[in-house]
Amino acid sequence: MQILFARSSRARKEEMNPLNFLPSSSLLYPLDFQQNWQASEPTPLVIHYDVPAYGYKDLLMSLEYHNDLEHYDKERGEVKRRIIEEQNRLEENLWRKVQLLKMKEKNLQNGNFLRARKDQI
Repeated sequence: MQILFARSSRARKEEMNPLNFLPSSSLLYPLDFQQNWQASEPTPLVIHYDVPAYGYKDLLMSLEYHNDLEHYDKERGEVKRRIIEEQNRLEENLWRKVQLLKMKEKNLQNGNFLRARKDQI
């Protein structure tokens, strides 16, 4: 009996709370007049979304794309390697020609030196 009396007296105190009748400064003051459990009902939320469907065709397209990309990278690497080889070959030929010209110039100077000595004798 005491438990029932305690419950009913607490319920009466909550019902007779003078703050329930005073306007609140809160933006949500109309909700202040209700008990917490009465404040709102859960609003059903419906979410519509599409899940993309991927199949074998999409998988094949992806594999072909990555395969093509691999071939492109290999071809690009091969082209770069050929360009570098050609540049090295041209530099080597140029170096040989420069060395040949230096050698010819040195031989020419030696030949002129010998002619000058021959004329002196």
